[in-house]
Amino acid sequence: MKKLFVILLMLTLSLFVMTGCDGVGIPSEGEAEGEGEEEARQVVLVEAYVAEGCGYCAKLEPHLELLAEEYNTDEMILVEIIPWLSYVTTNGKERYDWYSLSGGTPQVLFNGLIYNPLTGNATYSTIKSRVEAQLSASPKIAIQANRTETNVTSTISVTIQNISDTTLTNLVINGMAFKKRSDYPYAVTNIFEDEKITVSSLSAGESKSFSMTLENINWDGENKDGVVFVQGTTGKKIIYQSLFID
Repeated sequence: MKKLFVILLMLTLSLFVMTGCDGVGIPSEGEAEGEGEEEARQVVLVEAYVAEGCGYCAKLEPHLELLAEEYNTDEMILVEIIPWLSYVTTNGKERYDWYSLSGGTPQVLFNGLIYNPLTGNATYSTIKSRVEAQLSASPKIAIQANRTETNVTSTISVTIQNISDTTLTNLVINGMAFKKRSDYPYAVTNIFEDEKITVSSLSAGESKSFSMTLENINWDGENKDGVVFVQGTTGKKIIYQSLFID
């Protein structure tokens, strides 16, 4: 019996040494406190400007929606912006014009104007290749956000951090709410243009926190989802990072 007790004791001590008191495995060699955390990944915000009755849109949308199901929302976020006609997006036409888009619909953007907008002739493989190219890019911004509700307002609290090694300038924090509307499962209902926050400069490693107060958006009652993003306001108007909000 004594021998059995000694064996059990030795096994218990061995297990304790291997796992630690909280059950966490032994850190890898050279891994200091705070290391080993998951690194920020680039998220792809796909903005599809579409309209009811648009024949090319009807050809393009199935590819976009298939990819939105294929990727997680921490990889790709699809929003369908209807700038005119039925199911029009609030501020949708203004955003279309802000990008200086032309030629009607469809126009599909991937993290801003990094590429020329895709049109109705785009194939599934072409769209996927642009998504993959952006997923492989190194992000310059990390975002954290949460949403809280009152009776008539919702507040999105946002913290952004410049995780690049250069200063970023002329930024804006904006967002959108979207839900299924008719044939558009990712139809944007609101663009937070009036609530957007401008950031003139964000140095390397710097963090800033903000809040956006939104009125009359019934998130839970209308089963809406959302996205917040950090975007440059000049040149290609690059979207540096996005975050899905349910």
